Amino acid sequence: MIITTSFEVAAPLAAVWSQVLDVPTIAHCVPGAELTEVVDDRTYAGKIEVKLGPIAVAYRGRLRIEAVDDAAHEVRLRAEGNESRGRGGASATVTASLREVDGRTAVTMASDVAVTGIVAQFGRSAIMQEVAQRMAQRFASCLEQELRTSPTE
Repeated sequence: MIITTSFEVAAPLAAVWSQVLDVPTIAHCVPGAELTEVVDDRTYAGKIEVKLGPIAVAYRGRLRIEAVDDAAHEVRLRAEGNESRGRGGASATVTASLREVDGRTAVTMASDVAVTGIVAQFGRSAIMQEVAQRMAQRFASCLEQELRTSPTE
């Protein structure tokens, strides 16, 4: 299933791009996520809890930065995880594209998501899209706060 989310950050493109690529610094901005290990400069382990309507699910897994295009301000990530309790799992390939719009940064994320287990049985695509957009907005707010409080380079 393809899930597309978008948001704007009240900060210049260069600052947002730099921050988005710094996974250890912004991992806490992903709602329900916790970074548990930095495996290498492109691979991270963690966990995330997500509530989809009446279903709450927790995953443990890995995130890998597969490709970075600095000129186009595009990054491709691969995430895979297994339910902490249960037999299900999830995987996603996420492409984030950033562009500057009137001094702000517009971010579009296209996620190709596959789920198994209870989420696959009960999760509807409309609910997943709604939750993903809400999580993206919360991420954007946290990212803006990080950029306001971090020292400028």
